[in-house]
Amino acid sequence: MKTIAVIVAGVILATTPLSAAELSPQVRATAAAGRLNLEMRKSLIPSIQKNGLTGSMDVCAKEAPAIMAGLEKTFGLTMKRTALRLRNPANSPDVAEKALLEKLAGMQKGEETLPQEVTLFSETESGKERILRYYKPIMMQGPCVGCHGTPDKIPAEVKKVLAARYPKDKAMGYKEGDLRGIISITVKEKIPEGEFKK
Repeated sequence: MKTIAVIVAGVILATTPLSAAELSPQVRATAAAGRLNLEMRKSLIPSIQKNGLTGSMDVCAKEAPAIMAGLEKTFGLTMKRTALRLRNPANSPDVAEKALLEKLAGMQKGEETLPQEVTLFSETESGKERILRYYKPIMMQGPCVGCHGTPDKIPAEVKKVLAARYPKDKAMGYKEGDLRGIISITVKEKIPEGEFKK
């Protein structure tokens, strides 16, 4: 059994030996999103420094899905990255994700402060499950501008690779600080018989 330390806003929430299944859905989702951000930074920034932008594009395209698959297994959840303007059509938002993305985009356009995270719960009678939908906004960071920025910020060699890999790419035209998309996490848990609302 592993010791899991979950840190939210700099506070350690759990340091006792726990399996991921023993953590609450909210803690599991928060921890998985935090780990994804951490692992992506650990992979992407050194790769850009060593290999340049074109040599680092597989970090987002291939390493990120592998990292997410590992986190899904560790924390017992499903996760994806999605946006309104997609690079990879396989990451298209579902109805709930699209509605949230549109709301967040509207908030940013109105210069409102975006939430750090959004959590929604629902219960399904058929499966007697409680479903947590957890979303974390993905904000444009400096290193991301080289592949997702305005055309004048994207080097010609990067544009060439993007055009070849993603002929229908719409994930450009962003500037640092813009909403790029969301991390979307779903956690399902069985509702104990005594708690289920009939």
